[in-house]
Amino acid sequence: MDFIEILVLGLVQGITEWVPISSKTQDTFVYAQVYQGDMSTLVPVLLYLHIGTLLSAVIYFRGELIALARECLQKQMDVRKHARGTPGFLFTSLLFTGIVGIPLLVIEKIFLPGLDARLLFVVMGLGLVLTGILLALRKGTGTRERQDVGWRDGVLTGIMQGLSVLPGISRSGTSTTGLIWRGFDAESSFHLSFLLSIPTVIVAELFLYVNGSLAAFPVADGIALALSSFAFGYLTLGILLKIVSKVNLAYVALALGALMAAAGLLGQA
Repeated sequence: MDFIEILVLGLVQGITEWVPISSKTQDTFVYAQVYQGDMSTLVPVLLYLHIGTLLSAVIYFRGELIALARECLQKQMDVRKHARGTPGFLFTSLLFTGIVGIPLLVIEKIFLPGLDARLLFVVMGLGLVLTGILLALRKGTGTRERQDVGWRDGVLTGIMQGLSVLPGISRSGTSTTGLIWRGFDAESSFHLSFLLSIPTVIVAELFLYVNGSLAAFPVADGIALALSSFAFGYLTLGILLKIVSKVNLAYVALALGALMAAAGLLGQA
């Protein structure tokens, strides 16, 4: 991969990871359509890009993560105290993400590999349209703040996030929708969603790494992609956290989804 391609993919991932328009969909479109990348290496490209934004989220939230670790050590094995706070929310969200996401991932593995690349763009476009619909359905700003979160909030958030394994459906879009439906204000919803991205991406990366998705991809290119997305992700996270908590991007998701689906359909003609 050349330097410009790595830079552009890192920029796309670094911005869209924090915006509810499905970063994996935007990365795929740029990699396949703009640079005519080899689709057999798409998964490792996405993995390395997500490793970069994962590291940027860890550094950005380092203070909160350290505080959570200390809290867990102080409470030791007091499950009830953990359940009432952020640790309970994160654990329950991951649990229900797996309950919903794993069966969907199995279905995806059965039906999607045989799809033509253009038809795959149609599927991703429709998924992005669904994300736009979910964003449009979010009503009210809510009054709950992030310190009020607990394990019960993780049930709906995890169920919603589990849908994001499907092509075109945004992880941040689904998880923030679940939190807003639970009565959280927009800023707290996005903050908790971005915090939840850290354990979610770690688990997903480990799962895909164990399945050998990184083995056939050049390590040097992978590290360069991760560094690129890390740099852009860290630079944009704080800014976009403020923007997306105040602006409903439903119409952006709907428009991008419709354009992507149309491009796929026209490619089939």
